[in-house]
Amino acid sequence: MPDTISPRRYSSPLRERQALQTRDLILDALTDLLEAHRADEITTREIARTAGVSERTVYRHFPDREALLAGLSDRLHDLTGTDPLDDGAPAIPTWADLKAVAVRFMEASDEFHVVARAEALFNADPRRFSAATRAHSGRLHTVIAGAFTELDERDHQRLAAVVRCLLSAQAWLRMREEFGVPGEESGPMVAWVLDAMFNEIRRGNRPPSKFSGRADPPSKPLPTPDL
Repeated sequence: MPDTISPRRYSSPLRERQALQTRDLILDALTDLLEAHRADEITTREIARTAGVSERTVYRHFPDREALLAGLSDRLHDLTGTDPLDDGAPAIPTWADLKAVAVRFMEASDEFHVVARAEALFNADPRRFSAATRAHSGRLHTVIAGAFTELDERDHQRLAAVVRCLLSAQAWLRMREEFGVPGEESGPMVAWVLDAMFNEIRRGNRPPSKFSGRADPPSKPLPTPDL
């Protein structure tokens, strides 16, 4: 019986280049629309019309909202060369590394503010966070659990929530557009807050479970986490 010959697959560099150009047109259109519209107001038809392509083409490249969001996130990280908590990093960062991450991320977001703003707005709905956003949150939880081993799991979770909010495009956008604090200033501010949190925990002040006007009294000083 003769061997079955599999159909030959041919990859055309020109076709791949054209596909990348089309993706860029679609992401450019979405970015432009986010300058004047809320994310939930933007339809696939409007994206297609702005990009100058068909709706079918938009769906072929980005089958759903999550794919569009991933495209915006990838574009931002490619432009800035930064990823707040890159899963591809060779080692899990430490608490001390997060301060440098904050400075670098906020400054880079300023440099590419149009794309950063679009990604922040499109990724603002907690019901539709991108897969990358959820992966970063999980990685941040790992960093905090490793730095503060004497805290319990609930404390790790609450600290991760606070720090994730600080290390986000949404935080950069609010500080820049609502308060007029550019990335070159907001990054050092976030690093300063992280330092303050570290020092409080080092003194034995655990994250409070409810508001009492002050932190819960320390039971005993905690050992200094490795930096």
